[in-house]
Amino acid sequence: MTTPTAPVSGKKRNGKTCNLFAVGLLTPAVILLSFTIILPVFLVIGLSFFKYSLLNLDKIEWNRFANYTAIFKNPLFFASFGRTLVYVFGTVFTQFLIGLGAALLLNWRALRGSRLYRTLLFLPWTVPSLVVAVVWMFMYQPQYGVINYVLRLQNANLLGGIHTAMPAVIFAAVWKQMPLMMIMLLSGLQTVPENLQEAAAIDGADAFQRFGAIVLPCLMPVLKTVTLTSIITNFQMFVLFFTMTGGGPVRATTTLTIYTYETAFTGFNLGRGAAIGVCWLVFLVSFSTIYNKALSLREVSY
Repeated sequence: MTTPTAPVSGKKRNGKTCNLFAVGLLTPAVILLSFTIILPVFLVIGLSFFKYSLLNLDKIEWNRFANYTAIFKNPLFFASFGRTLVYVFGTVFTQFLIGLGAALLLNWRALRGSRLYRTLLFLPWTVPSLVVAVVWMFMYQPQYGVINYVLRLQNANLLGGIHTAMPAVIFAAVWKQMPLMMIMLLSGLQTVPENLQEAAAIDGADAFQRFGAIVLPCLMPVLKTVTLTSIITNFQMFVLFFTMTGGGPVRATTTLTIYTYETAFTGFNLGRGAAIGVCWLVFLVSFSTIYNKALSLREVSY
């Protein structure tokens, strides 16, 4: 007795219909990404090999690797890169510690009003970066700023000091970005199986041992994503530095974003500015790849 083939053909038609529907949904997104991300990246890469000035937009000359040679010979590039690393590490590490502590506290069952605390702690994330910069500038104001009053400093210009300007910007960035880190880590903590922790507690593991052996490995996928996102976001930070310090004092806060802006729009050298952007892109892509592979080795499945 033979099996009817009609249902099979019906399934094939349904499969083709679903595929066409998926293609129809994805096509606008692919076109949008091509024009907003992929095409500009290739244009910047191409522009980095040309001599192109804002003072003479009608003249563009092929100069091979002259822009890259000039960048690597300029000590300001490496100094700006170093300051960027200091800012990124200081900001991400600080907000991770505070965010993890807040997430552990909000995940504690005995805490009452955790939803209210979660809402209040998340409010800084909703404030635009420009508004954050202006507010913290007033708070750091030497004469009547609240920071000087609380710390009992006498007319201390924190944003104007060579050794205090970068920590001051980092503190403002942590205040703005920590809530997202906290919420992401909290969502990861709530997915950790309780039976594993209970079994470890029965076996005599204390809280620190359970955190290191169970919670942290289970939290690794979320941890990897949120920290990498924060690293990339802070590597691109421009608004806080441009508004609060302008790269000063004495280039103490001149990061790669400020240096790129100065090269392309203050120095009117778009080709060299594009070359800095390409170096920036290569570093972030390489770092992201290595970072993902390194932390993926610590992930566990449950």
